[in-house]
Parts: sequence; C-alpha cells; structure tokens
Amino acid sequence: MGVNDLLTAEVDVIVNPANSELRHSGGLAAKILAAAGDELASQSVQLIREYQSIESGMAVYTTAGHLPFKAVIHAVGPTMGEGDEQHKIEQAVSRSLLLCEANDWHSIAFPAISTGFFNVPIEICAQAFFRAITHFWDARQESAVEKILICLTNDNFRSFFDAFREDAIAEPAEKIIPMTPKEAVGYIALNEEDLTEIDDEISDWFK
Repeated sequence: MGVNDLLTAEVDVIVNPANSELRHSGGLAAKILAAAGDELASQSVQLIREYQSIESGMAVYTTAGHLPFKAVIHAVGPTMGEGDEQHKIEQAVSRSLLLCEANDWHSIAFPAISTGFFNVPIEICAQAFFRAITHFWDARQESAVEKILICLTNDNFRSFFDAFREDAIAEPAEKIIPMTPKEAVGYIALNEEDLTEIDDEISDWFK
C-alpha cells in the first residue's frame, strides 16, 4: 500500500477500474488505454460482444498491449447509490485475485476501485480491500499470488490507510459480510500481539 503510479508498478498484472461496458473513456481507465494501445480496446469490445455487459463485482482480463504487464484485469466496481457497494468491491478484488491464481500471475497492482467517477467513499473501498485480501489469503496455505500492491494518490492515501487499519483491529463479528458458499473463503482474526505490529505488517503485505 502506498502512493504509487499504477502504470509503473513492478507487478505481473494491473487492475483497471472499469465500467460495465468496458469503455475506457475517462480517468485512470483512459490513461491505461492510451498507454496500452488499440489491441486492449479491441479485446474489450469483443468481451462486450460476448457478454453484453460486465456486472459490478465482476472481473475480466485483456492483453496489456504496449504496457509491460502480462495482462490488464478489468474490475467493475459499483457506482455509489446502486446498493451493496462494499460487497461488490470485495467481489471485484476477490475475482481479480482468482484470475491471478488461475493464470499463475504472481503479483498484482490495484487502484482504489470506484472512488473516482463512481463516488464510493474511500473508507468503504478500504474496508472492502481488507476483507477481500485477508479472506483470499486465509483460504490458502500456498498461493500463486505473492505480492499485492494498492496504488493510491496523495489525496486518498491517509484516509485509505486509516480505514484499512481500523478494519484490521475491529471485532470480527461486527465486520464479516455474509457471502454465498462459492464466495466464502474465511477470515483472519488478529490478537492483541498482532495489533501492536499492524503498521509494519500492513506495509509488508502490500509492498
């Protein structure tokens, strides 16, 4: 977790905060498209021809084109007000990680999904990331995914970090969001000794 440029992250794959039509026309999505080139755009069109639209909480991937990555994962986050925003971001993060597992990609960089044009508060996004990542790793003794980087801006880093940390030290019973059997992958409960080292641990997890 840190203030980083997603497009220069040293990872196998990056995540594009996509809309349901995979129209990469603004914000970070437009920057990714401009750097990747026409092949990413054409594969996005093909995906929409096949699926019509990509629902909130889903993730698909295309080539990275001219970018130095193995792929670009397009994670569709919710728009604020559509309902169940936190859970949908959790799903988008979890499914992005599952795509890494399926393709043997070892490292991934995320932006703060849905906090731009979609107006989801940074605190909700941070809580969703904490749950999705801890659930994912708690379910696995070994994982292809060895490195998860969350690329934030100067403006949203402090709020994201504070919300992420607060979720890490909250009572598990208050924080677990019900999931369907296919989505349920466990939970990590931190004890007091863990909490005294949480700042260092969080830094280690996401660098």
